[in-house]
Amino acid sequence: MYNLVYKSIANSLTPAQVDEILMESRDFNGIHDVTGCLIYHDGFFVQYLEGDAEIVLTLFEKIRADTRHYEVILLSQGNIYSREFDTWSMAYLSDELPNEAFQYIKLMVSPEFEIPDMSVIPNPTSKRFWLAAKNLLNKIGHDNFN
Repeated sequence: MYNLVYKSIANSLTPAQVDEILMESRDFNGIHDVTGCLIYHDGFFVQYLEGDAEIVLTLFEKIRADTRHYEVILLSQGNIYSREFDTWSMAYLSDELPNEAFQYIKLMVSPEFEIPDMSVIPNPTSKRFWLAAKNLLNKIGHDNFN
């Protein structure tokens, strides 16, 4: 099992375009046994992908070439023992969620928040972040986001 985390800047997307990205992700991921979480906030994306290494890496190259966003920065990647988002083809969080816990997630996509180079191996900070995102999804309700 393999995971990859990146962030990027959206190109002035409408809510319908973000929904389209989410639907495309869920369709592709369902077919290719990829799971993960997409976060969209203030024009920034952060995405966590997990699955077969070859599929995840090929998907990431496709994502990098997508013109709906730019400045795609790889935050971490590497082998994992088990999935974090095993029941979500693509969980989704946005800044429309009325939840205090979302403030923590906003830090990850804030342009002021500099993230050190973590492209070699997953690190504890990134792991805690995605666990927080997963816990938030569970608290809000799985049916709304998968």
